[in-house]
Amino acid sequence: MASRKLEDLHPVTREKTEKFLEKAKENGIEVLIYCTYRSPEEQEILYMQGRLEQFGITLNELNERRKKLGLWELTEKEARRKVTNAKPWQSFHQYGLAFDCVPLAGGKPDWSNHKAYRKLGEIAQKVGLEWAGSWKQFREFPHFQDTETYELITKRGR
Repeated sequence: MASRKLEDLHPVTREKTEKFLEKAKENGIEVLIYCTYRSPEEQEILYMQGRLEQFGITLNELNERRKKLGLWELTEKEARRKVTNAKPWQSFHQYGLAFDCVPLAGGKPDWSNHKAYRKLGEIAQKVGLEWAGSWKQFREFPHFQDTETYELITKRGR
């Protein structure tokens, strides 16, 4: 199961994330980060979702693999929905350069609070993070990533 720990983020990304959380709080938005680092194995399982036929596996086989990683069982409807376009090592989560979060309302996740997500997107930009909610294709409101640090790391060959 994916980590929620800020300590599992790249040090630069962690610093930006801490600033992001601080500014969110200043704006009256309580945030739950529910994913930081995600293993390549878990990323592959998520990539398979919505692509069972392509991978030649059944829902039962996918759920068995999910169970081994501590993930919940998907319904048939959930298994048909693509949740990522990133294969293993294509997601910033594998490098500790991304997190997924949800705004809270009364201590409970408020997945449909688009106003809060838009504000979080503005905050992310100010602290040097990219918000996937602003992407043209495959928008992911909960996803934030540190593209700047990724580019610095890859330019140095590390």
